[in-house]
Amino acid sequence: MIQPGHIIGERYRLIEQISQGGVGTIWRALHEQRGLEIALKLLKPEMSRLPHLRRRFAREARAASRLSHPNIAVVHDFGVDDNSQMFIGMELIEGDPVTRCIETGLSLLNVLLLADLLLAGLAHAHARGVIHRDLKPSNILLAGSSLPHEMGVPKLVDFGIAKVSFEGSDESETAHGEVVGTPRYMSPEQASGEPNLGPQTDIYNVGLILYEMITGEPPFGEQKGLAVMSQHVHDPIPPMIPRTGLSIPSDFRNLVMRALSKEPRDRWATAAEFRQDIAPLIEQARRDPHAERVPTQTIQVRDPHTLETARMTIEETGDFANEAPTIVEEPDVVESVRGEVMEAAMGPAFRRVPFVGRIDERERLQQIARNVNESGHGKIVLVNGEAGVGKTRLSTWLKEQCEEHGVLRAHIGAFSRGATGGLRGLHEVLESIFGTRGLSREEVDERVGWYLDQWGQPDSDDRGPIVEFLRPHGSSAGESPSGNLSTSALFAAVARVLELASLHRPRLLILDDVHWAGGELAEFLDYMAVEMRHRKLPLLLLATIRTEDLAERPRLAAQLEALSRYVGESVERVYLERLGREVSYQLVEAIFPCDDQLTGIIYERSAGNPLHLMLLLRYLREEDLLESDGQQWHARNLSRVRAAMPPSLADLFHVRVQQVEERLQTAGNLSALLVRAAVIGPRFSYGVLERMIELEADSERFSDFDIQFDRLLAEGLIVEVEGRGEDWYQFNHALLRDYFLREKLGPGLFKKLHRLAAEAMVDALGARVDQYALEIAAHWRSGGRTERALEWYRRGANSLRASSMYRQAAAAYEVCVELMDARLAIDSRGESSLPSVSDAERFERAGVTLSEYVDTLVRLGDLLEGFSEFDRAEKAYRRVVRMVAGDHEGLADDVLRALGLSWKGLGHIAWQRGDFEAAEWAFQKVRQLVEGREALRPVAESAARGLSWVFWHRGEYARASELTDAALASATARGDIAGEAASHWLLGEVDRMKGEGELAREHYETSLELYRQSDDPTGVARNLLSMAQLARYQKAFGEAQTLYQRALSRYETLGDRRGAGQCYNGLGDIARFEERYRDARRNYARALDIYEAIGAGYDVALVYTNLGLTAIALSDYEAADEYLSAAGNMVTGDEYPYLLAGVEFNLALVKSLRGDDAESEAILDDVLELAERFPIPDLDYAQPLERLGRLRAEAGDTREAVELWEKAAEIYRELELGEDLERVQGYIAGEE
Repeated sequence: MIQPGHIIGERYRLIEQISQGGVGTIWRALHEQRGLEIALKLLKPEMSRLPHLRRRFAREARAASRLSHPNIAVVHDFGVDDNSQMFIGMELIEGDPVTRCIETGLSLLNVLLLADLLLAGLAHAHARGVIHRDLKPSNILLAGSSLPHEMGVPKLVDFGIAKVSFEGSDESETAHGEVVGTPRYMSPEQASGEPNLGPQTDIYNVGLILYEMITGEPPFGEQKGLAVMSQHVHDPIPPMIPRTGLSIPSDFRNLVMRALSKEPRDRWATAAEFRQDIAPLIEQARRDPHAERVPTQTIQVRDPHTLETARMTIEETGDFANEAPTIVEEPDVVESVRGEVMEAAMGPAFRRVPFVGRIDERERLQQIARNVNESGHGKIVLVNGEAGVGKTRLSTWLKEQCEEHGVLRAHIGAFSRGATGGLRGLHEVLESIFGTRGLSREEVDERVGWYLDQWGQPDSDDRGPIVEFLRPHGSSAGESPSGNLSTSALFAAVARVLELASLHRPRLLILDDVHWAGGELAEFLDYMAVEMRHRKLPLLLLATIRTEDLAERPRLAAQLEALSRYVGESVERVYLERLGREVSYQLVEAIFPCDDQLTGIIYERSAGNPLHLMLLLRYLREEDLLESDGQQWHARNLSRVRAAMPPSLADLFHVRVQQVEERLQTAGNLSALLVRAAVIGPRFSYGVLERMIELEADSERFSDFDIQFDRLLAEGLIVEVEGRGEDWYQFNHALLRDYFLREKLGPGLFKKLHRLAAEAMVDALGARVDQYALEIAAHWRSGGRTERALEWYRRGANSLRASSMYRQAAAAYEVCVELMDARLAIDSRGESSLPSVSDAERFERAGVTLSEYVDTLVRLGDLLEGFSEFDRAEKAYRRVVRMVAGDHEGLADDVLRALGLSWKGLGHIAWQRGDFEAAEWAFQKVRQLVEGREALRPVAESAARGLSWVFWHRGEYARASELTDAALASATARGDIAGEAASHWLLGEVDRMKGEGELAREHYETSLELYRQSDDPTGVARNLLSMAQLARYQKAFGEAQTLYQRALSRYETLGDRRGAGQCYNGLGDIARFEERYRDARRNYARALDIYEAIGAGYDVALVYTNLGLTAIALSDYEAADEYLSAAGNMVTGDEYPYLLAGVEFNLALVKSLRGDDAESEAILDDVLELAERFPIPDLDYAQPLERLGRLRAEAGDTREAVELWEKAAEIYRELELGEDLERVQGYIAGEE
C-alpha cells in the first residue's frame, strides 16, 4: 500500500495524494536531492499486472516529454523503480481549474483569449503527434491564479490517456474492451470505441469547453455514463444560449458548432487550423468595448489583460513567420534536463536532447516552407548527410514548426533497410492524408471518395488507382484492376491527389531514409520535380538521405543525383555536415555540462557527429568515469577517459547494451529479446514479437516478456515508430540492430529464429499479411525453407505488380527464378544445365512446375522490357526459348503461350533497338509457333501487328496493311473488340503516312469508338493524338489544336508522360505554323522537360528539330543550325528515317541561308536519297524544299529550283493541300 512518506525511484518522497484517475494516482511529492515539489503520477499497483496499461503509461511519459510550451505542464522525469512501480514527474501547478471560471463566467474577450491559448498548447502537442483524449475543464489549470483577482496562465495537465498517434496505429490499445476518457467530455468517435483517435477528438473537447463557458453548462446537462456517451454519438447538440449578459457573435457560434460536429472530418484537422480561424474574432473583440463586459454574477478580474498579455508573449516567441531559430530550442526543457542530469536522477531514455545549431539550415527550410505556402509553388528538398548528423531531427523539427503554426499540414513516411523498399514511404504518406491505416478495402474506398468529393472532384478517375495502391489487405494475384496500370499512371494519380490535397491545405511530406527506397521512388521524385515546374502545387516534399548507405545502391544513387538538374527551380539540396567545435561545445553544455578539457576530448573523439557525441556522454557517465562539482562534470582521470572511449558508433552501441545488462542484472535476457526483434526486421510490431516468443515457448527466459519489453523502451534501446502508432517499434539506430545480427545471432539460432519470425508474421498480421509478403518470404528463405519462400516471393511479386510497384515486383520475380534454379540444379549462368520441357522427373523432384517456371521468366522479361533494360529482358526471354526449343507439337497451351510471348518480347526489343530485320524474324516466329492454336490467336494477332509496325517504319506500307487487315479479320471473328481497335488504329497510321487522309480518319474514328466501348482510355488517347497529327498535316490547325488538347487531358490522367510530351510538341507545332512563336517555344519546352526526364532520346531530337524550325521562322539561323545539328547527331536514317529527313531538309535550308551552299548541297543530296527510300509526306519537308527552290532560283540555278519545287509539289499533292500545291505550280510555270 503506497502511503505518504513512501520513496519512489530513490528520489521522490510522497507528501499527499492529489487525485485519482482510471489508471493511476497523482501525488504531491518532493525531489529530495533538489528540494523541488512536483506532481508525481503513479500507475495503480493493481494495474501493474496489465502489460497494455503499463505500455500506455510509458507512452504518456514519452508523449509528454516531447512537449515544451507555456500552456502545457512540464514533465520532468519518468522511470520504473526497483519495485516495478512506474512513475512520471510533472510540473506542480498551483492554481484554480477552468471549472471555477465556468461556474462564474468570463467576458467574450477572455473566452476567446482562453480558447486561443488552449488551442496554442494543443497545436504544439498535435504537431508532435500527441493527442490528449481527456480534455476537460478540470484538466486546464490556471497557473498563478488567485481568483477572483488574478486569472493566471492556463496550462494543460494530465495527459493521462494521451495517445501518441503519429497519424494512426495498426492495432488498438483498447482491444481489452475499455473505452477511455470522461463520458461527459467524450467525442462521438471516442464514445463509440474508435481505436484511432486524432486531433479532431481534442477539438471536439475544446468545443464542449467553449459551449460550457458560453452557456454555463455542458450540452447534455448533468447526464452521466452511458447515457451521455450515447447522446454524444446520436443526439444533435442543443442550441447554444449564452448566459445572461454575454453576447456572442454568430461567427463564434458557427466555430463552436463546427468543433462539435459529429463526424471528425467535419471539424478542423488540427488545433492550429482552429486557432487560425479564431484569430480574426479576437481582433474584432479587442475593438469592441462590449466584449470585455462580464456576465452577471461573475468573478471580477483585477487585470482584464492578463490573458492578452500571455498570448502576446507566445506570439512574439513562437510565430513561424517571424521566428528566427535560436541556438538552443526549448530552454525550459534544457534547464530541467540539466538540473536533473546533475543529480544523476533521470532515466536514460527519457531526456529529449535539445536541438542545437543548424541555424542556417533551419532558416532556409523555414523560408522554403513560407514560400510554398504563400506562392503555391511546390519544392522538393533533399537533405543529405552521414548517420547521426541529425537529418531526421531536422525534418521532424520542420514538421513540428509547420504544424504548430498552421503553415503546412505534415505527413511522414519512412523506408528502412531490408524492407520491401519501393514506394512504402509514399504509401504511408497517403495513408496519413486519407486516414486509412487499419481500414478495410471498402472503408478505404469510402474514405478516399469522401475526400475527393470535399476537394471538388467527386467523379475523379483517380479514386480507383489510389484505393488500389492503398489497399490495406492486398489483392490476390491477377485479380487487381491496376494490373495494367503503368507506374507513370500511378504517379500521375498520386500527383493529382497531392495537388488537390495541397490546394485544400498546403502540405509538407517527409520521406525519411529514402536511401532504402526502390528505384520507383526516385522516378516519382523526378516526376514531381517536372510537374512542380509547370503547375500550382503548394507542396513541400522533403526527403532525407544517408550518404554512406547510397554506396550499396548505385542505381538509386545515380537517380537521386540526377535530380540536381532541377536545383534552383523545383529542387533544393541541403547537405548536413558534422557540427563544428563551437556548436558541439554548446550541445555538451545544453545536455550535460562538462569542463572545457573534457568537452574537448569528447568533441575530438566524436569529430562533431552529434549522435556519437551524445552516446559518448552517456557511456562515460554510466561507466562512472565522471564526477560532478554541482555545476559541471569532470573526468576522474583524463587518461582513463581517453583509453576507455570506444572508437566508433558501432562500438558505442555494443558497450551500451553491456552497461544495461549489467545494471539491470538480466542475465542476457534483454539481449536475447533484442536478437529476436532484430531478426523480425528493421521495424516490428509488438504483436509479431509477442507471437514469436509464444511460438518459441522458452518460458524460463521470456516468462516476464512484458516487463523486459518495458525495460527496452525505458532504456531507449527500442523506440516507437513515427507514423505507425504505438504498437510498432524499431531500434533507436540501425547500427544497434546490425550489432545484434552480426554479434549475437549464432549459426545455431539463425534458421530457427527466421522460421519463427515467418510463422509469427503470418499469424499476427492477419488480413494485412500480403503487404509483408516479401519480408515473410525472406524469413522462410533464411530459415532454409525454400519451398515456402518461393510461395511467398511469388505471392509478393504478383501483389506488387498488381499495385504498380513494378521494380519491386521484378526484383521479387528474379528471386523466384534464383530459387527455382537452385531447386532445378541450374548453374548460375543457366547456359548448359537448363532442363528440357520433357524432363518431367526433374521438375517433379524439384517441386517446380514447367509452366510456373516459364511464366515467371516471361513476367520478369516483360517488366524489364518496360524499364528499357533490354539486355536483362532478352536474357529472360531467351532462357524460355532455349528450354522450349525443338518440337512444339505436344506442348500445353500455357507453355506455348510463354514461348510465343518470349519471341514477341524479343521482337519488341529488336524493334526498339532499330534492328528491324531481327524484329521481323521474331514476330514471324511467333506466328509460326501459335498457328492453329485457337486459344493462342490473340498472341498471333499481336505478333502480326508488331510485324506490321516494323514494315510501317520501313515505309513498306502495302505489307503493313496486309498484315494488319489479317489481324483485324481474326480479331473480328473472335469478337475481340480490343484487337479490332488496335488493328484499326494501326491501319490509320499506315494510311496517314501514305497521305490517304480520309481513309486514315475513318480508321481512327472506328478505333476510337471501339476503345470507348471497351473502356480503354489509353486507346482513346492514342487515337485522339493520331487524329490531331492528321489534322496538323492537313493544315486544319484549329481542329488539330482541339484534338491535341483532348488527347493531352487523357494522357495526363493516365500518367503517360511520353503521350503528354507528344501533345505538347504538337501544340508547339500548331503555334509555330500560326506564327505564335512564344507559345510554340513554351510548349516545346514543356515537351523537352518531359522527354529529358524519361530519357526519350528520339523525342528529344524531335523537339530540337522543332525548336530549330522555330528559329528559322524567327531568322535566327545560328540557333537553328545548333538545334538541327544536335538533333541530327542523335538519330540515324536506318532507325528513324522520318525524323532524320525532316532534320536534314531544314538543315540544308539553314546552311544555304547562312551562305554555306556547298554544305547545303551535300546535305540535300543525302536527304533526297533518303526520301527516295522512305517516301513519307510531311509539311516540314515540303516547306524547306519550297524555300530552297526560291533560293536556288534567286541564285540563277533554275533547273535545280524546279526540281526542288516539283518534290515539294508532290508532297503537297499527297497531303491534299491544294492552295500550297497551286502556289508551287505557279513557281514552276513561271520559270518554265
